[in-house]
Amino acid sequence: MNWEKLTAEEFEKAVDACEGVCLLPIGVIEKHGDHLPLGQDTLYVHSFCTKAAGEEPAMVFPQYYFGQINEARHQPGCIAVDSGLLLPLLESVCDEISRNGFKKILIVNGHGGNVNFLSYFLETLLDRDKDYAVFYTSFRRDRQTEEKKYMEASIDGHGGESETSRALYFFPELVKSETPADYGRPLKRLEEYERLDMKTSMDWYSNHPWHLRADRTPGSREKGRLIVETRTKKLIEMIRLLKKDNTPAELYRKFREQARGPSNA
Repeated sequence: MNWEKLTAEEFEKAVDACEGVCLLPIGVIEKHGDHLPLGQDTLYVHSFCTKAAGEEPAMVFPQYYFGQINEARHQPGCIAVDSGLLLPLLESVCDEISRNGFKKILIVNGHGGNVNFLSYFLETLLDRDKDYAVFYTSFRRDRQTEEKKYMEASIDGHGGESETSRALYFFPELVKSETPADYGRPLKRLEEYERLDMKTSMDWYSNHPWHLRADRTPGSREKGRLIVETRTKKLIEMIRLLKKDNTPAELYRKFREQARGPSNA
């Protein structure tokens, strides 16, 4: 069920039908090589959530593209919201989702640069009382294990074989080519820092200033189908777990009570 497509009357009924579970798909607007749309992450993750919610009822929040993407500010079309607004904006959105009756919010991430931002967002919710629980997934483990058997590329991290394949599955009319450009290999300009496991604010730019991390392995709609089906099964499993289990919310309430002072622990 897509939030923005329902009437007010349909929405009221949907809260019960979805058992209070809302998916919040989040991406960004940024360059993805020369062959994929700027909204790749947002378009994909929203389509993916809609597909899963069609099989296991859950509300799907409208396209949300206010993620962390400062590293693409130098590229045309990028929307990089001020960093100081990202956390309060997302919290306010979650507050509104809860106010409308959804007490279990699963953030489904479609952009690699959001990983640390979203993990920190969950931690910030520990210092105030909420009447809802927030969860987060990005399918990173699946990309490193299950989905590797479908892929052929040796370099595939942004605008490459996997993303191209998923775009070909959901919105092929927006894909200009099945094969990424030839400038996607890392430049390794901070290789000595990487060797010592030292992070800098220039890590991504040092390797991929043109916003493509990929060799020239082409994507395909069939590969996209295999990836999407694998992830859809996992997301459906997550939705069903949220519906039947309240343990995280109970632990949160207990933690917040104890966190008011050491004497309560």
